[in-house]
Amino acid sequence: MAITGNRIAIKGVAAEPIIEEILFSNNTLNKGLVTFEDDVKAQTIFSEADATATMQAWISGAPTTQGSLNSWDAEITPEKVMFYQEFDPETLRFSRYKRSMLAGAWNNFSTEFERVVIGGIYAKRISLSAERNFWLGAKAATKATIAGLTAGVPNTSIGAEEQAMVAASLGEDGQFDGLLTKLLYNTSRDGGAAAVGERLKVVGATIDASNIKAEYDKVYSAIPAEVLENGQLPTIYAPYSHKQLITIFNNNVANYKDAFAVSGDSYMFNGLKIEFVPFPENVVLCAKKEHLFWVTDLMSDVNTMKMDKIAENREDYFLKSAMSIGAHVANQKFNVLYVG
Repeated sequence: MAITGNRIAIKGVAAEPIIEEILFSNNTLNKGLVTFEDDVKAQTIFSEADATATMQAWISGAPTTQGSLNSWDAEITPEKVMFYQEFDPETLRFSRYKRSMLAGAWNNFSTEFERVVIGGIYAKRISLSAERNFWLGAKAATKATIAGLTAGVPNTSIGAEEQAMVAASLGEDGQFDGLLTKLLYNTSRDGGAAAVGERLKVVGATIDASNIKAEYDKVYSAIPAEVLENGQLPTIYAPYSHKQLITIFNNNVANYKDAFAVSGDSYMFNGLKIEFVPFPENVVLCAKKEHLFWVTDLMSDVNTMKMDKIAENREDYFLKSAMSIGAHVANQKFNVLYVG
């Protein structure tokens, strides 16, 4: 598309710096909030296993097998996607950006525009889009499948609140099923049949500053005890707005002050770290980082962009960024998903 915007004659001194739009940073990548499985060109196999051991009475004769040993594989193929845009730098000749163009009729490219708009705002937008699609992406076919399921109360059924959340908040660019979609409906199970996810379902409410502790208590109480006793503690993933709600809650002297521990940019609840991600409102996930996977070919692809003339006999340019991306959820039955 062309460069859009109003152009005015530069009669005075242009204000510095250029005022950029406010953007979130891609914390999922910057902070390593999930596990990154890279070097995946086409497919990768995730293997899971479990077992039950049954004690039985001793006998001298032939024993009877009891208990079970189970192992299954899930094949994950990240989708190859791209971002592409065309623009004509000639348009910049009538804007503030002409100041950074070299002299001569052939020179119409602005180094300031390249630095601020292309390498700054547009590159950040690509990174943020990748993050949002990782968490919120859903193929149209998967959304339709989830919408057609019969809602029910048991954990083996899709929840009415979950269906509403999928319809209202999931999809993004629809190129692949993101992590929230995979939590609700996937093939990564023993037998490989597509079905409702094995997440631990918590029916929530509308979260505000007055009830946020009570709603987080529901999440915490749903965590299997063995998850808190073995290995790395799980992480609570919450919407950005909860940072403000926690601050308001803590500012009320009547509230229980040790529930949410805040130190700088670190937020904790009952000893579990809270990370803020692009979740819909009233959605909270509690899972171990090693259960959540961002699958890709090369992590740095998210931050790599190619820019060149469209053709040798043309003066307009293209921007292109390519990457592969997919989501996978492991140990599903230990992950708590709260949807209000």
